Parts: sequence; structure tokens; C-alpha cells
Amino acid sequence: MEKGQAASKSWEGLDMFLNNPFVMFIWKLVLAFVVFVVLIILSKIIASAIKKKVIKNSMIWDEEYIDKIANLIWDVIFYILLIFDIIISFEILWFNLWVLLWGLSFWLWFAFKEVLWNMLAGILILTTKDYTLWDLIKIEWDPWYFGYIEEITIRYTIIREFNNQKVIIPNLTFITSPVKPYTTEEYIRLETLVNVHYDTDISKVRKLIIDTINNVDFIVNKKETDVITWKFDDSGISLKIWFYIDPNGEIWPMHAISDVNNVIYKIFRENDIVIPYPHTVMTVDKNDQNLLKTLLFTKK
Repeated sequence: MEKGQAASKSWEGLDMFLNNPFVMFIWKLVLAFVVFVVLIILSKIIASAIKKKVIKNSMIWDEEYIDKIANLIWDVIFYILLIFDIIISFEILWFNLWVLLWGLSFWLWFAFKEVLWNMLAGILILTTKDYTLWDLIKIEWDPWYFGYIEEITIRYTIIREFNNQKVIIPNLTFITSPVKPYTTEEYIRLETLVNVHYDTDISKVRKLIIDTINNVDFIVNKKETDVITWKFDDSGISLKIWFYIDPNGEIWPMHAISDVNNVIYKIFRENDIVIPYPHTVMTVDKNDQNLLKTLLFTKK
């Protein structure tokens, strides 16, 4: 009897120990941690498997671009599964996670709304295929940016301008700003300005400029090359010149403008066409000329 009573008391003591609220919480905490770690590993495995399948079945030849999309898909799937992992772990602890989430949702929205909007915008950019890596674009923002898309991430897009300056633009700003894509066009129009003297024969200069530009190798759509009288400056007549290039060609737009300016300058020198300096013209009538001569040549 004594042994039986001792065993019974031991079981009762063990039962009391196991049913102790603090001990039960520790067990649940350990279980929740183990489940959370296992689910994290499974989430990574699932996300990686889907990423590999996307890369394998992709019809896009640009490896860098498909890698960006695959990484984005990995991030989205993993973080969605991570949310469920957290919910399951909290449920094991008997916490009402939904009440907690509702209580924190207002604060979380204001704390992370910019990040969330940028992530959603990044998903739109990468999945709609309106823009791809190394597309030439102009963002009509304040200030505007003109360059190539170097990188698209889930939160921001990197533009490499022609001066080699890197511009990091939040994705939300990118999709809400007017964007002019150039790479997808058959040709794009570039412009430059030149001043000529007021005594210049504009029709002659116009023909000379058009013929000269159209002889440049990278010029396309040559029938649309044109020169117009833009405005009358203090120093001369300002002519606006436009021409077209292939945005997918080997020459960059800024280099194209520079080369066109060079050939125009060369042809102007060969044909004695004056590019005027800023100057002021003073006219004197006949009576004033006589008065001026008197003042200059009269001895004191």
C-alpha cells in the first residue's frame, strides 16, 4: 500500500507540475517555436521550388530580367507563407492573433504604407512587362529624368542617366508619373538649336543643314528631318533642328546630338555661315554722325 500510495502521489505531483499554467505556457512556447522554424524552412523550400519552375518555363530570353521576376515571386510567396506561419504559431500559444492584428493594423498602415505601396507598384512593373531592363525612358517628373532602366526591385527602380548618374526612384512614384518609353519605338526625335546671323539666307541654310544631317549614318526617317525658325534672339536668328535616330541603335541620344552639332559646325565653317556672338547694334542717323565727328575732331 505504501508503494502504491507513493506512486499515486508521484503521479499526482507530476500531473500538477504538467498542468501548472507556467509550465504549460513554456511547453506551448517551445512547440510554437519548433513549429515556426519548421514552417519557415518549408516556406523557403516551396518558394524556391516555384522560383525554379518559373525560370525553367519562362519564355523570356533576358536572363537578368527573368531572374528579377523570379526573385520577386520568391519574396511574395515566402512572405505570404511567413504570415501564415506567424498566425499558426500564435494560435498554438492560444493567443487571439486576429484581435492583435486589428489593434495594430491602424498603426502598421501609417508606419509601412509607403513600403507596401512601393512593393505593390514593383509587382505591377515587373508583371505587366510595360518596362524591361535597359529600356530608354524619360520620366516627366520634377525634375525630369532621362536614361536607361538599370534595375527593377520590389521597392524601387534605378535609372542610369547619360551622365552616368544613378537615380533611385520609388516604384509608386514611377508608376504614378508620366513615362515616355523610347526603346519600344521604331525611332525617336531629337532636337538641337543653332544661331545664325540676321543677314543669313535662311532657306539656303535650312537646305544645307538638312542635307548634311541626312548624310550621317545613324540618322533614320530622313524625310522628317527638318529645320524651323524658332525665335529672334539679340545676337541672331535661332533655328531649331530635329532629326530621328533608332533608340535601339549603337549610339546614345546625347552622343547623337553631339555628333550632329559637330557636322553642322563643320559645314558652317566650310560655307562661311556666321554663328554670331552676343552683341549690341547701335545705329546713328546723319545729323548725329556730323555731331559725333565734331565732338571727336574738334581741338580743345
